[in-house]
Amino acid sequence: MIDFQERAEREKLQAECKTLEAEADIVQAMSRAREGRFIPLGIDGEKCSPEAHFADEQDHFREHARDAYFAVRDAELRKKLIRAQRKLDYHISRVLDNDVKKLQGELLRSTANANQQPWAKAAVVAVAVVACGYWVYQGVGALAGAIGGYFLGQGVISNAKADAQAEISQALDALAFAESSRGERMLWPETFSIEEELSGIRDNQLDKQSAYANVLQRERGG
Repeated sequence: MIDFQERAEREKLQAECKTLEAEADIVQAMSRAREGRFIPLGIDGEKCSPEAHFADEQDHFREHARDAYFAVRDAELRKKLIRAQRKLDYHISRVLDNDVKKLQGELLRSTANANQQPWAKAAVVAVAVVACGYWVYQGVGALAGAIGGYFLGQGVISNAKADAQAEISQALDALAFAESSRGERMLWPETFSIEEELSGIRDNQLDKQSAYANVLQRERGG
């Protein structure tokens, strides 16, 4: 889902990261980090799901970002860099959460609409047809109009049901995609921890975490 306010906020946070990276003289290192792997996972035909591919690309970015940020000698600037990246990561996660909530609300509205049959519209159509038949053909026409009005009214209801079911189906698909995207993101380790943000000191244990390993574990039923 495209939200221009959220996109503007994301661009602002990305710009903040890049400004600090320029100040720290790590622009080239971060450019390589964001470019992705030279030989992406799956390019040689090895079996690889899209989720595993993007997780591996995230691991590449995370590894190089951590190396670049912790190579900055100025401790205060290093903490600013980490804080900026954490703000960006948090924003992305919050947007994914908001997408799921919005789509859950749309699904509820679509379901409620499906339960409200357009009886009023169907009745108006039926009355109009009866009236038309009466004025054109008097009594016989009114009877024919009543019959025709009944079927036209049923058609209005049937079309409304079909439209409502299509709307529900679209809402379900959109919600499933949003939940899947959020679920994938939750498998990605933080680029930096809150402890690293506050101290500016690298936690080497966090270097061992891997989005790709988490995705593989899930795909294997672990």
